[in-house]
Amino acid sequence: MRMLAKIHGVHVPMRMKMDQTILSQHKRLHVPGMKPSFVGLETMLGMDETIEFEDYLNDPEFSEKQVDIHTEMEKSMFPKLRK
Repeated sequence: MRMLAKIHGVHVPMRMKMDQTILSQHKRLHVPGMKPSFVGLETMLGMDETIEFEDYLNDPEFSEKQVDIHTEMEKSMFPKLRK
């Protein structure tokens, strides 16, 4: 961070820290059948370009279970209407 401040100015490390703080609080909207994730933060940190062990081996997020999104949205939005 000090090198960035010396080369580009003090505002660059401050801006990077501010962006990281904002992106660590913002999650993707909850969509039934999909796990919320920090896509923006992962992209900023360069974690979207690597494939780790947990990304492809036995992760329940990537199961081939079919989900009817309309039904799941109705369940989450109108829980009192379900019998």
